[in-house]
Amino acid sequence: MDRPSLARRAWRLAAPAALAALAFVSGPARGESADARAEGDALYAHGRFADARARYQAALAGTAADFTTLCRLARVESEMGEDLKGEERRSVVASAVEHARAAVKIAPDSAQGHVWLAVALGRQALKEGPRGKLALAREIKSEADRGLAIDPNIGRAHHVLAVWNREVASLNFMERAAANTVLGGVPEGASMDNAVRELERAVQLEPDYVNHRLELGRTYRMLKRWADARRELEKAVTLAPTSNPRDALYQAEARQLLARLPKS
Repeated sequence: MDRPSLARRAWRLAAPAALAALAFVSGPARGESADARAEGDALYAHGRFADARARYQAALAGTAADFTTLCRLARVESEMGEDLKGEERRSVVASAVEHARAAVKIAPDSAQGHVWLAVALGRQALKEGPRGKLALAREIKSEADRGLAIDPNIGRAHHVLAVWNREVASLNFMERAAANTVLGGVPEGASMDNAVRELERAVQLEPDYVNHRLELGRTYRMLKRWADARRELEKAVTLAPTSNPRDALYQAEARQLLARLPKS
């Protein structure tokens, strides 16, 4: 028997054992990744964001191209950015953006990746000055729009667009002038009416989501629509705090805004 024939025979004999060994190695890794992600979800639900992030990172180590885990990381890191300051905050939010971009690259036709990228970029923009906000504004809107084009019923995407409209529409004259000089102008189409409309849609889709109600009440308050603001803020306070781990904080803020409303 010639050498190639011997080699083929040896491979036929060895292949089942090799494939079984491969399955043994890869199977538990996938299972462990799923377990780590589930643990991360449980920790996230209890507001333990740093611990949840660590479990998601462990899950991602087992499968670096997992779309769901990348989205989970973008979510938890965006939330963490709310509680951090300075360079630590910038680093964590930048990581959220990086993970969301990776998710979009893996599944460009999934709405969730685009929405979480819009969320992460929005969190990045909120702590920037006017120039930084405007530099990110176009991409935030583009990603939210892309997510809604795929699935128009994602409340969080409407929420992002609402805040985008409110932030851009609220720029003062000096900020707009700086944008015209440095960035080629302010993005067109932003308005407070659009902000209200997007948040009303978010509330329609997710009526028990506390932060939708809080931001709609805040927007009505900015427009001096006192009765509408009171209605939404009171609703935010009375909802069960089960829509987001930060609900208790959102409800505390709603109470503060209620206390500042004019007496009816």
